[in-house]
Amino acid sequence: MENTRHQASLVTQRLSKLDDGELVRIARIQLPYVTTAYEVIFHRYHGKLIQVCFRYLGSIEEAEEAVSDTMLNVFNSIQRFEGRSSFKTWIYRIAHNQSLNRLRKKQLLLASMEEGNLVADDKLDAKSFDENEQMNVFLSKLSIEERSIVVFRIVSDLKFSEIAEIVGQNLSTVKMRYKRAIEKMSNNTSKYSSSH
Repeated sequence: MENTRHQASLVTQRLSKLDDGELVRIARIQLPYVTTAYEVIFHRYHGKLIQVCFRYLGSIEEAEEAVSDTMLNVFNSIQRFEGRSSFKTWIYRIAHNQSLNRLRKKQLLLASMEEGNLVADDKLDAKSFDENEQMNVFLSKLSIEERSIVVFRIVSDLKFSEIAEIVGQNLSTVKMRYKRAIEKMSNNTSKYSSSH
């Protein structure tokens, strides 16, 4: 038993040194009966995807659910991954779509509630917000499209060309929206700091 565990650990270590393309190739051969390569993919992307989804959704629980749905989608769809884009772009696109679906459901739910229940306090207490919470507040002021681009650029450090592929927009549009979003965020930051 101990020897089997040790061998499995060695296999996982070897697989974790492979690039995404090789891992995907092995996972496609192994799944659904053997999950070793898939598990390496899961661990490689899980934390990164949580960060991205959290910036969209503002809730760690919702981010974890979105990432679980993303990874389940990868498990079920990896056979259909054609490699026209990088695997990284493909998995981020799935997470992006999962987050957008959750945001849309949330917005529909909010829209169906009484307006009186939607009154929010716009005043922010500087002492109660750390940097991440401030970032979430500023991100929440952006449109979903702008938020997507900013999150992929700042949180995930993706190239503009990768972001354009994920969000399905051309490169110049993505760059322009990113510039506008950063300007909006810096305007909000200066308004915020001048009011305290």
